[in-house]
Amino acid sequence: MHIHTKSALTKLPFFARLSPHVRACLVGKSVMRSHPQGSIISLQGDENPTLKVVVDGWVKLFRLSSGGTETTLAMLDHGHSFDEVPALKKGAAIASAEAISNCTVLHLDLRAICTCKNAFAELHMAVLAAASGHARDMIGQIEQLKAKTGAQRLSDYLVELSDTKGGENEMTLPYGKKVLAGKLGMKPESLSRAFRQLKPFGVHSHEGNIRLGDLRGLRAFSQECTV
Repeated sequence: MHIHTKSALTKLPFFARLSPHVRACLVGKSVMRSHPQGSIISLQGDENPTLKVVVDGWVKLFRLSSGGTETTLAMLDHGHSFDEVPALKKGAAIASAEAISNCTVLHLDLRAICTCKNAFAELHMAVLAAASGHARDMIGQIEQLKAKTGAQRLSDYLVELSDTKGGENEMTLPYGKKVLAGKLGMKPESLSRAFRQLKPFGVHSHEGNIRLGDLRGLRAFSQECTV
């Protein structure tokens, strides 16, 4: 791994919680892997998985029910980590991961550095912090599903996407609408209906390109009480 790559990795959230010594040891023993779009990175139930950090691209975390129904748990991009707890506890992965775009993922074997001074304690704290962040995100998703309509969840997403791009009103979706529907807890046909409901706010969609006419109105609509 190149020196500049290692330097960039140490600035990612999970590594920032570790001391320089433990961080250097962990990065030094990590493996960088490229995953083509559509490939499975890991499977639900995999034993003793590595901790994974998305370096670039998009990764979808999902679970399959016994009946084969897929539920999207999260969409992860640069800097986000997953499989922290099972990697530390030598357990089984609770979700599968798929490369939604061509992506690069850093794979970390946490057990490989547990002999380093203070490594075990530091890793526990870093994993706990990451797991706590995941729990907060999941609570937010559940709250949205229960308190907001599909159109409001879509408007929330579009407003947030605009904010990450400095308030632009013309954007390209980072992934396909089928993936977006899963992220928002909808079926594809429900997502299409939600886009139609947002047309009064000047929302237009064509082949993944989005234009927002009334960003202020869209933001207000996403916050309306539906009870």
